[in-house]
Amino acid sequence: MKRYFIVLAIAALFMGACEKSEFLSEGDFFHLSHKGANMPIWVKGNFSSDVILITVHGGPGDSGMEHHLGKGFKYLEDDYIMVYWDQRFSGMTQGERDEKTQNPDQYIEDTEKVVQLIQSKYPGKKLFMLGHSWGGQLSAGYLGRDGHFNDFKGWIDLDGSIYGDLEVQLMKDYILERVPAEMAEPDADLEYWQVIIDFYDDNPVETIGNYTALEPYWYAAAVGGDVYDYDKFMEEVKTPYTELIFKSMFAMSFYVDAYYSDETYGLWDDINYTPEIGNITIPALMLWGADDGIVPVEVADYVYENLGTDPSMKEVVKIPECAHGPQHEQPEIFYDEVSSFIETYKNQ
Repeated sequence: MKRYFIVLAIAALFMGACEKSEFLSEGDFFHLSHKGANMPIWVKGNFSSDVILITVHGGPGDSGMEHHLGKGFKYLEDDYIMVYWDQRFSGMTQGERDEKTQNPDQYIEDTEKVVQLIQSKYPGKKLFMLGHSWGGQLSAGYLGRDGHFNDFKGWIDLDGSIYGDLEVQLMKDYILERVPAEMAEPDADLEYWQVIIDFYDDNPVETIGNYTALEPYWYAAAVGGDVYDYDKFMEEVKTPYTELIFKSMFAMSFYVDAYYSDETYGLWDDINYTPEIGNITIPALMLWGADDGIVPVEVADYVYENLGTDPSMKEVVKIPECAHGPQHEQPEIFYDEVSSFIETYKNQ
């Protein structure tokens, strides 16, 4: 199978060799070097805007450059200056492989440095922050410490994690509520669905890591919690693999190399940023896929209840027929909600 992939990849390389790459053809591209990591930052969009939206990607280990592929983010690029960046040990970031810097506190410090660099290069702009999935958790931790939220007009929490122990239980509830319907299907693979039931019978939630245990993510995806309508998603969201692998800025290691050890990854299981969100008082939009099973929608309600922002300036929006990626599955609604939020609060 691996050899077959290599043959196809080489063929794709030759077929796409003469095509102009979309990546890095516009905007500003530079790096932040901090504690052994060279983190790439791509700034693009409408440079006449007085608003900068700093995005924080998920994972950990994904890439902020992927956001540009989402139709919802492309819409936002017409209106605002967008910042996409890769966290340490993620995407196309380079540098030293030092596990001592693989911890959540270091990622918060890195986020602080990214914001400071953006402020110095684009002074006088109005800042908003958007974090997706793990990026929601990271942005919450960053904004809720040392008064960082004061530099921002608002925060968009897009299907973001916040408290691992809570989410493990909510994922279990989400999955097991849907398994009976799957088992009732005429051609159901009863053995597979029984494996899921057995997993939760054999593993109490307090023994399941929110990041280190992969099984809940597989099972949530199997019942539609990752993508609401998989066939529609695959038809409408075309991933340009040739561009990404051979003509973009991504390093090949991004596709083939995991970067966490069990010990370092376990640090993410212990995160609870409930105290941090209690410190945040700026306007906030919790924007969620109503059918999200990766970070279930009840997390949005939890963040709302524990956020320090006045109720008049915070809102939960649950998008129907949408799971973990509103920017892909419902890009028009995603754009409308984010842009409306920014326009409401940019001058306050």
